[in-house]
Amino acid sequence: MKSAAESFGFRDEGIEEIVLDSRKTMHQALFVPIIGERSDGHDYIEMAIQNGAVAVLSSRPVAALQQRYPEVRFYEVENTITALQEIGYMERQRFHGPVIGVTGSVGKTTTRTMVAAALAASRKVFQTAGNANSQVGVPITMFQMAHSGADCAVIELGMSMPGEMTRIAHVACVDYAIMTNIGIAHIEQLKTQENILHEKLHILDGAEGHCELLLNSEDPLLSAVDTAMLEKLGHLVDKDVTIHRYSAKDYSLNLRVKGNHMLQNASAAMHIAELLQADTDGAKKALEAFTGLAGRGETFHTTTGLTIIDDAYNASPVSMKAGLEVLAQLKGSRHIAVLADMLELGERSPEFHREVGRFLAALPIDQIYLYGPLAEEIGNGLCECLPENQSRSIFRFRDFDALRKTLMTNVHEGDVLLFKGSNSMRLSEIVKDFRKDQR
Repeated sequence: MKSAAESFGFRDEGIEEIVLDSRKTMHQALFVPIIGERSDGHDYIEMAIQNGAVAVLSSRPVAALQQRYPEVRFYEVENTITALQEIGYMERQRFHGPVIGVTGSVGKTTTRTMVAAALAASRKVFQTAGNANSQVGVPITMFQMAHSGADCAVIELGMSMPGEMTRIAHVACVDYAIMTNIGIAHIEQLKTQENILHEKLHILDGAEGHCELLLNSEDPLLSAVDTAMLEKLGHLVDKDVTIHRYSAKDYSLNLRVKGNHMLQNASAAMHIAELLQADTDGAKKALEAFTGLAGRGETFHTTTGLTIIDDAYNASPVSMKAGLEVLAQLKGSRHIAVLADMLELGERSPEFHREVGRFLAALPIDQIYLYGPLAEEIGNGLCECLPENQSRSIFRFRDFDALRKTLMTNVHEGDVLLFKGSNSMRLSEIVKDFRKDQR
């Protein structure tokens, strides 16, 4: 990949942030207009300038705008997303500390945060803000990283379609790569888990010279990855890769966040701390103090005596099973699972939901609230596997307000509730209701 300086003469002097939303109040910003399905950011360039943009990328002619706003730097490019990525690559070259990249189907953000927490015990660490892990998010992250003053960085790399990972990998150029697992998120686009694995392995593509690859040995597909496979797939061209494997049992950790998957994430963080010769005692203390992230497994208590597991940000069969296991382990008078549709799972989606139901049948969960047409298949899978002498309280909803009202009426002191579903199913709105009484 060319740097933006080589490609179109870009200079970042005087630029303090990169902004995609023209409505935002900006300070010394580069505005990057994105052409979307419903709107074209080029239509809002003047709004961005009025809101503080001092530089603009544009795939439209800029002569008239330049004459109107002589104080603004305009860069006329063929494609603004490609140009943004070239800016990201240029900024990456200015960062001289180790860069750790995290990818996988589930747990990227939590693992990234845990790695950053572990390293922060002895280093100044930069990490991806929010979930800016896409073709436009990663280049902006590189700009922020280069200007952070940190001496190491932990970034997140996501993908949803073929070719996306290699594109952002060439921007990020990671020195260490962590792969959490290979699930079925985005299987609708990629068709098989093997394709997802091969796509995720493109995180190595931007590595320059050498890369340390950390693989979750408890994941069946990742456990089979070796240097022979990497060579066959073309990932060892002009570089060498050292493979490390991690599991939940590698370290003795007393985490506040529960579940085997959290121990896996923490193990990856400890391995990175050791590889970077960071303060491992400090790393362990930081991980044991970690309380989780809102929407991604954080547990909190209410003044009315409820325990809430907020895992409502997203869902896949792997993460939903993990969440149910955590629910079953916590102490409470009743264990209640509030489960919504898992989306983007392709044509086998009903079967994946029934599989979760069959898994649920073996757990001591007292009540199950199901929201959405696909979530009803969880109930079907559960009923298939329940012994004749056993029954569960199953409530099925298609109406969100009815779910919310029924749930709020039925819960009482001592209950433990898990909220899990795809983000667009809005379970986080109900979690917010409980957060109003958070202790």
